Amino acid sequence: MKTSVAQAEQSATCDGTGVFFPDGIIGFTDCKQYKLVSKKSKEPFFWFQAVEREDISFIIIDPKEFKEDYTAALTESDKVALGVDSIDECNIFTIVLVPEDSDGISANLLAPLVINKKDSIGRQIVLQDAGYSVRHLIFEDTFKGVKEKDVSSFA
Repeated sequence: MKTSVAQAEQSATCDGTGVFFPDGIIGFTDCKQYKLVSKKSKEPFFWFQAVEREDISFIIIDPKEFKEDYTAALTESDKVALGVDSIDECNIFTIVLVPEDSDGISANLLAPLVINKKDSIGRQIVLQDAGYSVRHLIFEDTFKGVKEKDVSSFA
C-alpha cells in the first residue's frame, strides 16, 4: 500500500519532533532527528530535513509510487529497533538522487528508510539478496506524469 501525504506527515510529526533515527542514516550517523516536509506541487516526493544540521536534507519517495511490486523485509533486529512486529506497521521511503543535469533521477531501493507509523522511530535498512539497485532509475517505470524537471527543482 502506498503512503499518503497525510499518513507520512502523521508518522513524522506524531510527537511534534519528527522522526528519530537512533542509528542515524548511512553516512550521516550524527543526525538522529528528521522532519518530513511535503509540498503539494511536488507530490509524491517529500523533503526529509535533518533537525541538527540544516545543510543535510534528502528528497524521498514511497517506492510503490514507481515500483508497485517493491517489497522490503525486516530482520528480527530491525523489528526490535523499530518496535514493530511487522513491516505493515511502517512507512517505507527511498532516498532520491538528483544529478546536476537532472537526467537519470534515481532512487536507492537497496537501503530504504523504514519508519514506525505509530512511534516515529526510523531505521535505514540494507536489504540482503533483494536484487535491488542503489540507483534505480525512477522515470523508467510508470510515474503518474511527474516530470524530471519537477523533481530537480524541489528546493
